[in-house]
Amino acid sequence: MRVEEKQRAVRVFLAVLALTALANGLGNSIFSNYFNEVFHIDSVQRGLIEIPRESPGILCMVLVAALGFLGNLWMSVVAQTLVLIGFLVLGWCSPGYGTMLLFLFLHSLGMHLFMPLNDAISMDLAERGQVGTTLGRFKGVNTLFSMFAAVLVFVGFRTGCFSFRSKVIVPFALGAFATAGAIVLLVWMARSVPRKDAIKNHKLLFRKRYMPYYLVTLAYGCQKRIKIVFAPWVVINLLGRGADTVALLTIVTHLAGTWAAPILGRMLDRLGMKRMLWAEAAYIAVSFSVMGLLAGMLASGTFEVGSVWTWFVFGAYVLCVLFEQFNMVHAYMMREAALDPSEVTRTLSVGLSVDHIMAIVASPVMGLIWNAWGVQYVFYLAALSALFQVAAAAMSRE
Repeated sequence: MRVEEKQRAVRVFLAVLALTALANGLGNSIFSNYFNEVFHIDSVQRGLIEIPRESPGILCMVLVAALGFLGNLWMSVVAQTLVLIGFLVLGWCSPGYGTMLLFLFLHSLGMHLFMPLNDAISMDLAERGQVGTTLGRFKGVNTLFSMFAAVLVFVGFRTGCFSFRSKVIVPFALGAFATAGAIVLLVWMARSVPRKDAIKNHKLLFRKRYMPYYLVTLAYGCQKRIKIVFAPWVVINLLGRGADTVALLTIVTHLAGTWAAPILGRMLDRLGMKRMLWAEAAYIAVSFSVMGLLAGMLASGTFEVGSVWTWFVFGAYVLCVLFEQFNMVHAYMMREAALDPSEVTRTLSVGLSVDHIMAIVASPVMGLIWNAWGVQYVFYLAALSALFQVAAAAMSRE
């Protein structure tokens, strides 16, 4: 690919990432409130509902193997089309609980299929020696537009323009429009960018060499439950706050992430993957433990909702969710370990499936732990999972 063609492809893909981040921010950030206000679920149900929402992640390695002949870009078109179908039904059709779970599954299937493709395309577009910096740039744009989505959610729910009681759920409808725009751009890329990424060998790929990457993704499946499920549930269930508060916290998190992602990318190029894994493990252990301590104090009545301690809970929430910025390290370590560039997408999809096997196990287990022993132990368990990052760093060939 010529330099000008690659630069054009980078700009178009940045626009794709902006639109998909906007769509995901309008959808994912309000799902907890959607489940709570429309279907009135409890904490155990909230854990169980993650099974249809996260099980598509397990299917990713099968889908990537089956659809590999299309290449990364056309597979991305398929993925975003599934996301669009889910948005259309959830946004316009007011589905019952069973129908909602079905189309939540389809929406999630597309979203998860795009995850390894996103990383693979991003690294394909990176200049040699600047993979971390490029990933940081892409992650920064993704985070910035996720923040814009959070601003829309906050303003929309605070002013009453958005409501879960209306016939059309406007955030989901807007997410559908953004996803449609991303599909158009991906089709243009698929037709314009020289295709070198079709997978010729469609067998599922497991290698002992990639074990450090599998360990990290196994841990990430547990740790991500904090970001997606239990940290928001502390704010919603224990503090009694609505979608506008969660959106405001998301704005703060994404604002911090927009600043942090490029820095982490440059650190990755400078310090290397092993040291970044150590840094990630330390960050997760500290931030999750602090949140567990504060959530336990809140649940036990040590301090009241509305006291100054509430602001510490909000701060710990931001720190917990911000850990996701380290995810670029995982994609980078896979690329560095790959025996052949054609194995990157398939192995990323296997890693995503490993992540989601853990997610499906961890979500209901953590929900039961919350009910039986207390919310703090959910966060302590997630903090303990940082040992997998330590083990991966120790096994790394770098």
